[in-house]
Amino acid sequence: MKIPVKVIRVSEVRRGVSSTTGREWAQQSVLLGFEDETGESYLNAQVDESVWAQLGLREGDVSELNLKFRTNKFKSGFVANDVRIVNPANVKQP
Repeated sequence: MKIPVKVIRVSEVRRGVSSTTGREWAQQSVLLGFEDETGESYLNAQVDESVWAQLGLREGDVSELNLKFRTNKFKSGFVANDVRIVNPANVKQP
């Protein structure tokens, strides 16, 4: 889903190794602002470090970003929403 947003805040890069695949990862959290029927709203999204570098955005920039929404259910029963900024080159076109 592509929506117009303003980049409010970008976190430092976090790095780690996946406990399930063993692969290294590097990602950032990005706070996005957007207008909806209630006024200004916010959304926290995750983005891979390489994707963020390709997009070249900084705090204060306004852009249309491709977002992927999903819900994860863990073995413990915990459920969490996952919002990701994805590279436009990797988005399937209808």
